[in-house]
Amino acid sequence: MFGCYKGLRDRMKIVSPHVTWSYCCIHRQSLAAKSLPDSLKEILNQSVKVVNFIKANSNNTRLFKSLCGDMDSLHTKLLLHREVRWLSRENVLTILFELRHEVLMFLR
Repeated sequence: MFGCYKGLRDRMKIVSPHVTWSYCCIHRQSLAAKSLPDSLKEILNQSVKVVNFIKANSNNTRLFKSLCGDMDSLHTKLLLHREVRWLSRENVLTILFELRHEVLMFLR
């Protein structure tokens, strides 16, 4: 975040008056995520439901951690999904994909 009248932004406007300025990269990514195609939204929503089911209570979390440990997985836990942050969504989906076999076995 930069001030609008002093500092870096003001100096850059003097040098190059046609420069556009963005306030928050994460907010822009969150807005872009809201306009996803329906098929990708459905995948994201289903993956969030799976993660939330596993993280819903401590018993599920402990059982999943134990299962991942028994299967010698790289990860032993899932990240709880955060609705507003796109970067967190990316991490959740990455770990969920890496643990897809463990999640499938856990849900069975």
